[in-house]
Amino acid sequence: MIYKILKYFTGLALFFVCLNSCDKSTPEETEKQLDKPVPTKATGTLPANGEPCSEFEPIPNNDTKVSILFKWNAAQNTVNYTLEVLLNNQQAASSTVGGLETTVSLDRGKTYTWTVTSKNEFGDTESDTYSFTTPGLAEGNYAPYAAEITTEFNTSAQLLAIKWVGTDEDNDLLTYDVIITENESVLFEETDLEDTSISGIEYISGTEYYIKIISKDSTGSFSVSEVTVNSPE
Repeated sequence: MIYKILKYFTGLALFFVCLNSCDKSTPEETEKQLDKPVPTKATGTLPANGEPCSEFEPIPNNDTKVSILFKWNAAQNTVNYTLEVLLNNQQAASSTVGGLETTVSLDRGKTYTWTVTSKNEFGDTESDTYSFTTPGLAEGNYAPYAAEITTEFNTSAQLLAIKWVGTDEDNDLLTYDVIITENESVLFEETDLEDTSISGIEYISGTEYYIKIISKDSTGSFSVSEVTVNSPE
């Protein structure tokens, strides 16, 4: 009987020794594996959003282009940043830098939108969308500026309200296409809206909402504004 008991406890001890030998990681290594922070969102500061660009340099022997300075605030946990500049939702320039500013050569007299994406080895986070107009004479018509979007969560009624401001250098009448997604599922979608606000949208606590607004003028020119927000817990 004693032999059986000793044999049982010996086997149990060997089991735990094998179990521990399989897990070679130290507490510090385990904590390091769990701590993989993605970058936070950067905030663009220059060119000023929704305005004609004032920070630029002429390009020698080229009257059709100007050099535009882009700046943004630092984002936590970031190794580098990718600046993307769009014209009518088509890429006009792209640049990856380790600092907080860079210059890009762009056409005169056009309205551009831009984002800056903060990156590290664990992921990336895109900023809100900004827009500006380069100096010089427009070729025909200016595209609208990207809409400035604001959100408000009514925690007592569990309702989301969205407002935006759309502007145009030519003062054209604007209409808007709006798409709202909840966890990548379309929650709201309307086209050719003349209003600049939507209210009464029921939301789920602690959920990510993506808002896309396309500002359009009567000539077919447009710009796209996109933001992602998380509802309060």
